[in-house]
Amino acid sequence: MKRILILLICIAFACKPKTKDEITHEYTIEGKLTNIKDSTMLLLNSSKLNKVIDSTYTINGKFKFTGNVTQPEQFMLTTKFDPKNPNFFKYVFFWLENTKLNLEGDFNNFKYAKINGSELNKIAYKLLIKKRDFYAKRDSLVNILRSGTQSKELSKQLRVIDSITNNIDLEFIRTQPNNRVALFNLTFLKDKFSKEELNSIYNSLDEDLKLCDDGKSIKAYLAIDKILEEGDFIKDIMGNDLQNQSKTLASIVKQNKYTILDFWAAGCGPCRMQSKQYAELYKKYHAKGLEIVSFSLDKNREYWEDASKEDSITWINISDLKGNNAKTPMTYGIKGIPNSFLINQEGKIIAELFGFDSEKLPFEEELKSFFKKEEVN
Repeated sequence: MKRILILLICIAFACKPKTKDEITHEYTIEGKLTNIKDSTMLLLNSSKLNKVIDSTYTINGKFKFTGNVTQPEQFMLTTKFDPKNPNFFKYVFFWLENTKLNLEGDFNNFKYAKINGSELNKIAYKLLIKKRDFYAKRDSLVNILRSGTQSKELSKQLRVIDSITNNIDLEFIRTQPNNRVALFNLTFLKDKFSKEELNSIYNSLDEDLKLCDDGKSIKAYLAIDKILEEGDFIKDIMGNDLQNQSKTLASIVKQNKYTILDFWAAGCGPCRMQSKQYAELYKKYHAKGLEIVSFSLDKNREYWEDASKEDSITWINISDLKGNNAKTPMTYGIKGIPNSFLINQEGKIIAELFGFDSEKLPFEEELKSFFKKEEVN
């Protein structure tokens, strides 16, 4: 699976960042949950930073957070993940701004807890509820797949559900484009629109929305002449490794018979499993002329560095720390990760792999064939 849980929400609010001098308010989140044990830890995660910024414990089902943000942002409130008990992991997405928010709900159904206190969350919740029944069905199918049952029919049903929920979001974007909810969702669904329609939507936005990170991302996407695919020649990309040494894809490609460009992130489970496969692939084929370039879509250097050490990445490992809505992943058409490309020495993309397959090493069939032909010649 490539994309896990990207169900995200927003509304019309000015999003031009404020200076520190302009920040005069704080947010307060007061929560009240049923069916939750005392001393349950809750973590406040910034989606933008991919980072936990605060934590607290529940007492009699209640909890509280305070702080401030420079602009409305999407956050996620979660329990601490326990690999020994993954089913205990709970989460809820919401929008945080400098106002008083109240969260109420049943912990057993935490992701549908209702957040009151802002128009932003009111609109977000309304959109979420439209998709609730489909998400419930999707969750049940995912649980069956996790149990070890593999079925083409189940996978087909998942795709149908994803198509339905995407269409709900697309309809929302088309009918109410000039707000943060639509703009945020648009960054994930932009490839569903023609450039002409997307440009029309962008031009309809208020100026403050165009100045948001999401607005800038759409503008950058519109400026890309062509989204790369198999058969195209690469567009050069640049990033720094963990020693702060600058690397360019073009120079690496010229020095090797074949290069794999791998887009990944620390928080992507399938990416991390695929890294173990790349370690094996690198060991088998590096001496024959294979190089691997892992390009992290993390924004948080610490997470990227920790994951790289845990996965023992010894090949080229770079990032610009700009995330998945930056120019580089958009140029390569990255919609989900892991997503990898096999490139020949002339810079041509000769194969693409989307997702993770536990049954075989990525691109091994192609590499075996290519190197065998070289041995014969």
